[in-house]
Amino acid sequence: MTETLEKQLEFSTSMIERIRVYAIQYGSKEYSWSAWMPEMTNTDTLVRLETQDGQTGIGAVSSCSERDIDLSIAYNMKPLLRGLLGKDGLRVEENWQWMAQRRPYVYNSAIAALDIAMWDLRAKQDDLPLSSLLGGKRDALQAYASIPVLENPTANVEFIHQLAQAGFAAFKFHNACVPDPDIKLIKTIAREFQEQQFGFMFDAECGYDLPGALQVAEHLQRAGFIWLEAPFPDRNYSDYRKLCQSTELQILPAGLCVVEPEELAVMLPTDCWSTARVDLAMSGGITPLLKIINITTALGLGLELVAWGSPISTVATLQVSLGTGCGEYFEIAVPQQDFLIPSSQPLQVNPSGKVSSSSKNGLGLELDWQELEQDALPLLDIC
Repeated sequence: MTETLEKQLEFSTSMIERIRVYAIQYGSKEYSWSAWMPEMTNTDTLVRLETQDGQTGIGAVSSCSERDIDLSIAYNMKPLLRGLLGKDGLRVEENWQWMAQRRPYVYNSAIAALDIAMWDLRAKQDDLPLSSLLGGKRDALQAYASIPVLENPTANVEFIHQLAQAGFAAFKFHNACVPDPDIKLIKTIAREFQEQQFGFMFDAECGYDLPGALQVAEHLQRAGFIWLEAPFPDRNYSDYRKLCQSTELQILPAGLCVVEPEELAVMLPTDCWSTARVDLAMSGGITPLLKIINITTALGLGLELVAWGSPISTVATLQVSLGTGCGEYFEIAVPQQDFLIPSSQPLQVNPSGKVSSSSKNGLGLELDWQELEQDALPLLDIC
């Protein structure tokens, strides 16, 4: 940290004086991502930090739960809130370290929402979009539609035609997570769209054994798919290595379990995945994610980011991807209208199939708090 920045922080008026936490259920329908998974309810846990100098920092993370709204992240965050009051919201790394010392009793996802809000404050303090603060490596990123489990292959084909009209040119499938029906879907997609310049990925939700994964990977490679995601649980390193050695197809983990810099620094050099994948929230926020990006960059390894959720809870991931140049694709959950919270708008995919972020400062979010609070008053309001 430079001497000038130290002096700025010494006389900073960005002390946190109020924190509000919301849990917002969204979507008119519930969706599943495999044959064995029930339909899930989506929740955004949203943080609103206010500082002495009148700045507001916003952070949000998404979660899924059976049958009801997920309040666990909001309440798990509660022990942190009073301790953050009076801390300088611009000392992001220092505050993250303080929060991380409370693990494992405080979840990474609870820390992440607060960390994102502080990065939002930091970028606003510098009058920059967060992506610019993080390096401004690019302006747009290829989007892919992350499709839930649908009734049959024909429903997937019809939905792709609809999504293509909205600008999408890449698509990820979730299906039975059983080789035979999954191969049937793969063959249908390859046959129906052989003339189109679309990109396709497949997510097996950790459902295969090694023989099944090898069988599916062969069909995916033959059909020209980009990657196979989560054929096994993330820590099934032995089978991942065998699969990677047996195919030229990109093999990615789910990215929800092996997510912290220390563990990834040990595992990534062992060739367990051909491309890494992590979730910003499960990693603990932007602060640790930047360390993960440094690790994969040093190894020359690709890194894709999970971005399932609403435009509010995925905007930080988009800003990090654009700022650092991390990842080749950006995930957008579809149908988009079922992943909106009050006061949010769907991300716009341009005619070339790419998505960009707002040019406004910070995360670029402008929420109508009055409209939002008509549906969800804060669960926690600490000042």
